Amino acid sequence: MGLPVPNLDDRKFQDLVREARAMIPRYCPEWTDHNLSDPGITLIELFAWMVDVLLYRLNKVPEKNYIKFMELIGVKLAPASSAQVDLAFRLSAPQPAPMAIRAGTEVSTLRTQTDEPITFSTDADLRIEVPSLVHFLITRDDVNFVDFMDELGKGKPIDVFREVPQEGNAFYLGFSEALGGNILAVTMDCVLAKGIGVIPDDPPLAFEYWDGAVGDWRAFDRRPEAIAWLERDGTNALNRRGDLVLHLPRTFATAEVALRRAYWIRCRVVAPRPDQPAYQASPAMVSVQPNCVGGTVLASHVVRVPAEQLGISDGNAGQRFRLKHAPILPLDQGETVEVQREGGSYEAWQQVQDFSQSGPQDRHFVCDTGEGEVQFGPRIRQADGEMRQYGAIPPGGMVIRMSRYRYGGGSRGNVGKNTLSVLNSSIPYVASVINRRPAAGGTDPETVENAIMRGPQMFRTRNRAVTEADYEFLALEASPAVARARCVQPREGGGDGPPPGVVFLLVVPTVSATEGSIVPEQLELSYELKQEVQSYVDERRLLTSNVIISEPRYLWVSVEAKVKMKLKYDPVQLTASIEDVLYRFINPLVGGPAGNGWPFGRDLIVSEVYARMQSVDGVEYVEEAHIYPVDPVTGERGEATQRLVLDPTAVMCSHEHQITVSTADRF
Repeated sequence: MGLPVPNLDDRKFQDLVREARAMIPRYCPEWTDHNLSDPGITLIELFAWMVDVLLYRLNKVPEKNYIKFMELIGVKLAPASSAQVDLAFRLSAPQPAPMAIRAGTEVSTLRTQTDEPITFSTDADLRIEVPSLVHFLITRDDVNFVDFMDELGKGKPIDVFREVPQEGNAFYLGFSEALGGNILAVTMDCVLAKGIGVIPDDPPLAFEYWDGAVGDWRAFDRRPEAIAWLERDGTNALNRRGDLVLHLPRTFATAEVALRRAYWIRCRVVAPRPDQPAYQASPAMVSVQPNCVGGTVLASHVVRVPAEQLGISDGNAGQRFRLKHAPILPLDQGETVEVQREGGSYEAWQQVQDFSQSGPQDRHFVCDTGEGEVQFGPRIRQADGEMRQYGAIPPGGMVIRMSRYRYGGGSRGNVGKNTLSVLNSSIPYVASVINRRPAAGGTDPETVENAIMRGPQMFRTRNRAVTEADYEFLALEASPAVARARCVQPREGGGDGPPPGVVFLLVVPTVSATEGSIVPEQLELSYELKQEVQSYVDERRLLTSNVIISEPRYLWVSVEAKVKMKLKYDPVQLTASIEDVLYRFINPLVGGPAGNGWPFGRDLIVSEVYARMQSVDGVEYVEEAHIYPVDPVTGERGEATQRLVLDPTAVMCSHEHQITVSTADRF
């Protein structure tokens, strides 16, 4: 039971008026007109209203004390976070030498009559290479490899698979340059219609690259939203001369194949599907010419401010300086306070959370991102009367500056795909820029109300991870881009959980738009977010624990139903309403019975689907409904079931639903 909060004065407006009027006969007996039209009564009501306002503010004093107490235990408002997205730059033509697109390059949305453009800037330099093909390996059995690099371009066709291609036949392209983040166009001169038998747009081939992050081969996806995207196969499945355009991810890395180390891309024959035609003869290739036609780099919805002067030190303890812009985003690597030295150069100081562990010589500072304020160490009198300095004091007369910082962010930056298309400054040979995926991760600054809600949890954990709830709370504290977290710890007696000493922390990222269908790529845990959560939790975990940050297992679900509607309802609108209800119910962020995300490990029963659809206005009854597990990559559905069973590390997501609406029969 919570502690009762005292009401310091519970009198209301009418109580004050009644009390004042009761005093009239005592203090002014000649005043006999007590009607509302009397000017004296009007004055009484005016002052009663003013006192009522004062009493309201008086009763807010406990709330202020509560907020001050939260400040004491270290609760601060979380700053805004900036949305991030990959920007794809396309060149007007392949270049003879490598070129760079510098960090800080600004790209924005189109300006409209009602909305100002939303600007993103690149986070790092993008280097577009000139690729060199150094190996062309062919294998028939995935064991023995032959390098045909010397035979390429000599005019003689080279069969890249067996005479009748079989599963496992492959050819490998090895490059000497690090092409991660580049858009690679490989011109392949294939013999016309040599590899007959296949459908050009759907061959039994897998184009793959070596991914250094997972240490394995990963396939290129044919969807534009994919990180590794097969944009175009102009060879018609290796049956003519054309370009193979591949968007390489930043995790594209070196590997050793047949004792040769290079950056590898391979084309492999896979088993055809039951209804998919296979090759009847091996394709043949005459030459291969690679070129880089662009690149992809991460960008953020921020404004960057370089080298802003804060002021001049007066040599006193506890100095404070304000930045020109506030609030600002959390300081990143290379963003710090710099203090001028005697010779005129600048020395970087270190940011700390507080000065409790800072000595008199430690060059530390504290930055309040919400207020945009920089503070240096105070001098505090100790219990024995001695004055102690916490953190060094910048020498008097020296200039203090911020090396650089960023401000902006917010949910406004969660723009849709293909909206960032305006290059704010002209770059030679760059023809266009676009974001293939929607931006995500932008959140507004935390409200005081939300901070008050998480105050008790902050006090309970004391910034240390021991229980499952502690790990989950700290994961949410690590970044506003974390929407949900689930901790899986070892259990007594073993079982299917992690081994002793290992903690799995499953993170669901924030998605900009939770209504409707969610694209699988939006739920991918970015490397940057994973590292941010890992670093934050590692500082607070037990020394004997090993925390592994990963994604939960998403089970994609499709509902197929036949619904009878009531008279005078629009079937198109009713279909859309039913789909909206299902998309919201089977949702990892806002779904489930409680509406706060589908619970981890909770099964889905078909009767729940019936109940949700039946609750939609206009539905007479649900004739039949089926639920199917779906492969999100191929879109293939499994068998219909009455119950989809989840393990404790899995969560439900909606794939495309198929609802058929017809008018109910009337008797």
